[in-house]
Amino acid sequence: MASNPLIRDLVRAIALGDGSKMKELNNQLPDVDRDDYVVRVAAMFAGVTAHVFEHDQSPAAIREFVGKMSFAYRNANPPFKPLAMEALFRALLGEDHLLDEVSAADQFDLEILAIRMIVDQYPAVSAQLESYLNDAEFLAAEWQNEE
Repeated sequence: MASNPLIRDLVRAIALGDGSKMKELNNQLPDVDRDDYVVRVAAMFAGVTAHVFEHDQSPAAIREFVGKMSFAYRNANPPFKPLAMEALFRALLGEDHLLDEVSAADQFDLEILAIRMIVDQYPAVSAQLESYLNDAEFLAAEWQNEE
């Protein structure tokens, strides 16, 4: 995947919670770039999640973070899906089979929610946002080259 500044700006807007910018950029994104965008969001999710669970990848740590997300997104519409979120985190840590239970649309929506919360709650991530965006671009390209 070649570098795409529009996708990068869109993922940055997600991370910063800039809803109006997200909507504007999403409307500009050509359909041909949608798959690249989905992969880039997944790569960003993987990168920021690695920071959260860097020292503790236990089921208890995952449940604790999902509990924080449940509280933060308690009024979300559509409603937050804690079991699906836990499955996404656990899949990143090697339990890939759990993704069979989560629709692609839910995965994408939950990845966006997680990215936003992690960037908001972890100053080390927000301070290095451009590095995380660079890493996501690189990881997404690697994943797409493996296909």
